[in-house]
Order: sequence, then structure tokens, then C-alpha cells
Amino acid sequence: MSLLGRKRGRPTTKIQLELIIKKFLVFVKRELNITHSFPIILIEDISFSTMHKSFGMIDPRDKVIHLSIINRHPIDILRTLAHEYVHLKQLMSGKVVDGSTGSLYENQANAKAGELLRKYGKLHPELFDLTPIR
Repeated sequence: MSLLGRKRGRPTTKIQLELIIKKFLVFVKRELNITHSFPIILIEDISFSTMHKSFGMIDPRDKVIHLSIINRHPIDILRTLAHEYVHLKQLMSGKVVDGSTGSLYENQANAKAGELLRKYGKLHPELFDLTPIR
């Protein structure tokens, strides 16, 4: 089933991205065995990534995901979202997550997010036809 419907090849809109994210989360939650959703804030300000040196982050206290979307390909956005959901799974398991570069939990989140995106990309190759969010 195509995620794009008749919009294939057209520029990716925020509304379209929100639908893609919603469907992707069903897949990610099933793969990670997570039963509930967490709030996601889509950031359209390029200064977010500059300030945080990251395209996504989660506040471990309230479990809100902040996700930079501007000037990024939807697949890259989904990879960041998967990465943050892996961190949520780690937190839900009672782990104190160290997200610093090269840490065990950061490396696990990077590897699992990559694996999830490869599986999802095979299910939805039409995602590769999308253009970056502007």
C-alpha cells in the first residue's frame, strides 16, 4: 500500500509528513513492543538543530520528542524519530540513558533506528521518491 497515494512525485508537505509519521509510528511501536504513544513536536525552525547540535531529542522527564523537520528528507526525519523511540524503550526499561556520542545507549539507538528504516523502506519504497521538507 502506498503512503503517498496520488501525490507521488510532488513536493512533500507538512500535512503529508504528518500522515507518514503517523503510519510509521504504528510500525515502530510494533517492532519495539511499545503500546502507547508519546507527544511529538515538529520543529520548523532551523536554529533548533544549530542550537542543540541534533535533529531530534527527547526530554526524559516528560517523554516529549522534539523533531526537526526543516530542510530534511522524510526518511531522515523518520530515522531520527525511530532513534528517539529506541531511547524511549530504553527509558521504559528503567535505564538511565546516556545520549552522548559513542555511549552504549546512543550506539544502540543508532543501530536499531537504521535497522527499522531499512525494514520500513522495503515495505514503502515510494518514500524514496519524496523531496525534502522546505
